[in-house]
Order: sequence, then structure tokens, then C-alpha cells
Amino acid sequence: MKEFKSSIASKVILFICAVFMVGGFFFYKFDYQTLQKTDQFIQDKEALLRLLQNSSEIHRMWNEGEESREWELEKVECLKHFAIKSPFDETLLRCNPMVLTCHELLNKKINYRFVKYSTNNNYAAFRYLTKSNTALVGLKGTGFLFTLEDLKSQKKLDVFLEDQCHEVFLQKRIYAYGEELPGKDSEDYRFDNFSQNIYLDTHLVTNDEINNWIDFGDRDFTKGLTKKSGNELFLPATDLMLWQMESYCSFKGKQLMLAHIFDAASFFPMDLNDITPAKNNRFPYYWTKKKSEFKADCNLIYAKECLGQKEYSLNTSAPSWAGLKDSMGGVLEAFRNPIDPESNLKASSFYFSFNSPWHKLGFRAGWDGTGFELRHFDFKGINPDLGIDRFKVGFRCMKEAK
Repeated sequence: MKEFKSSIASKVILFICAVFMVGGFFFYKFDYQTLQKTDQFIQDKEALLRLLQNSSEIHRMWNEGEESREWELEKVECLKHFAIKSPFDETLLRCNPMVLTCHELLNKKINYRFVKYSTNNNYAAFRYLTKSNTALVGLKGTGFLFTLEDLKSQKKLDVFLEDQCHEVFLQKRIYAYGEELPGKDSEDYRFDNFSQNIYLDTHLVTNDEINNWIDFGDRDFTKGLTKKSGNELFLPATDLMLWQMESYCSFKGKQLMLAHIFDAASFFPMDLNDITPAKNNRFPYYWTKKKSEFKADCNLIYAKECLGQKEYSLNTSAPSWAGLKDSMGGVLEAFRNPIDPESNLKASSFYFSFNSPWHKLGFRAGWDGTGFELRHFDFKGINPDLGIDRFKVGFRCMKEAK
């Protein structure tokens, strides 16, 4: 009997031990998995915080451009990397991938990298997104999409950076088109933009911007164009036909600059506070209200004489009252002119000396848009040196927004 009771007691003890062992195993497994999940959650949170912090810094660099501390530290090596030796207007680095790509390439302390995207020609650290090349829902403007990858966790974050650093809003008021003509009976073409929100590109389109179009645009529109590098990156794009200029602006969600809108942004208003003037005087120079105050100054008009004084670069001339750079001098500039289609070219340029009558606002030549030899232009008898066999024609875009 005692042996029977001892046997039962032994079995009970073994059973209890088994229960504790199994329970301990499951408790340990549960606790270990919980710890694993908690640890993973902490790691994921830390990775996300790093990505968000880096995203914030990238947005800052994007808007600061040449004023960022990163550019100050990495400028010399960055310019060497891109083979840029000539000086250029460094404000063009705002809303430009160069500062970001150099920072990722040259700074060994950062904890992220840019995921490379396939382009029409190669691979890039970004994609240029517009409504014409993406089905992304809700895309309002155009800009650069960077994908950040956290080096420690390999987690990724998309960062969209808008391309709008070089736009100015055209004040709503009454404006005038074309040069002022003598005589009481001369046509006075005036218009207003009270029902429009118009944004103008401050500078001519650069080769660097055309490179992005070649990489991310429709190849049917970029045929014949080649990517530029080195010192040419921040010079005006001057080898596009007129239809390609219009196509590029369309790619950006914009249109080629209209001649009368260019006049609106370059003619100095009599009174900035009077938005409905009874008369619009047209002054021939963008920096003054005095018709006689011409200045043979390369900082105001980059004319033929300036070629021997200082190297030409984009944004050589001071801005107009509305913020347009190079509204006189430099390269020729093409427009779309619905009022007078045959007068679609700003002729004020470095092809003409300071004393040329072409250095006046509103006074235009013509271009057929299909070539760059003299036969493609109509300079109305006021021709430059006939030894020139190819002219450079730049352009800029504008947009109307709601």
C-alpha cells in the first residue's frame, strides 16, 4: 500500500515538473519573441528617426544651395568632381541636385545613401517628376524625387523636392506691350493680368536643366540633343529648335515665355503703387525711368564690348524690377508672340555693340526657329558682324497657376 502511494506521489511530482518545464519553455519562447519584437520596434523607430532627420537636413540644403554650410565645406571638391573651372552664378545651386549629390559622395560621416534610378542614358541619384512622365496621383508641381536608404537598417524613405526656387510672381496690374512709338495715333497695346496668377522663370534655361530632360523626358522630343558637362552646365541652353523649347517648357508644366509678359516684367512701371495707370510709359532700359539714362555697363547690358572684359556667364546682367535676369544683353532670347508672331526674338545681346539700336526693351527681331545661321533670322537690316556663322538662342519658361 505504501509502495502504491509512493508511486502516485512520484507521478504527481513528475507531472508537476513536466507542467513547469513546458510552461517555462512556452513562457521563455513567448518572452523571447516579445523581446525580439520590442527590439525590432526600437530599431525600426530609430531608423525612421534617422531618415526623418536626414530628410529635414536635405530639405534645408535644397533651399539654401550655395549658402549652405555643406557647400562651403565641399565646394572645391564638388566643382572638381563635376569638372567646373569657370565661375558661375552660384544662386543656381538652389533647388539643384548638385549640392546634395556632392554631400552624399564626399561626406563619409553620413548614415544614408541615395538609391540610384535608371534614366534614358545612365543612372542618377534622383528622378525628375512631372505630370508628363509619372502616374503619381496628387503631384501638383514638378521636382526631384530622392530615395534615402538608411545604411544601418536598409529602410528607405522617398523625399520629393519641389523645383521652384527660381520663379517670381508677376504683380497684378495693367501693363504695356512693345516699344513706345512716336505720334498720338500710334498703337498703344495694353493688357492686365488681374484674373491670372503668373509665375516667371528668373533665368534662362540651363544646359544642366536640359540634361534632366534628356534623362527623364520623351526621347522623341530630345532627338539631336546631347548632354553637356563641365563649364557648360550652368550656361544657357542654346541649341534647341523653337519647337523643342516649347516641348521642354511643356515637360516642366509651363509654356515658353510670352513676349508681352516679358515686357510686363522688364519695363519699369511709372508708379509701383498705381496698378491701374491711365497710361503706360515704356522706358527703353530696365534699370531706369529716364529714356536718356543709357549706361555702357557690362553689369547692366552684356554687349559685344564685354566679351573682352569679362567671361560671359548666365545671370550676368542685373535683374529687372520683377526679378528677371539677363533681360538685356547676353545671348539672344526666343519668345512666343501671339500679337506679332514674326517679332519673337530679343536681339539685345553680345552680338551688338553698346551703340546698337537693338539695346532697347520691346524692340524685337525675328527667328524662324529651325536653325541658327543668319538666314534663319530677320534683323530688319540692323545686322551684326556677318562673319558670325552661328548664333546662340536661349529661352525661359513661365506658367499660369490657379
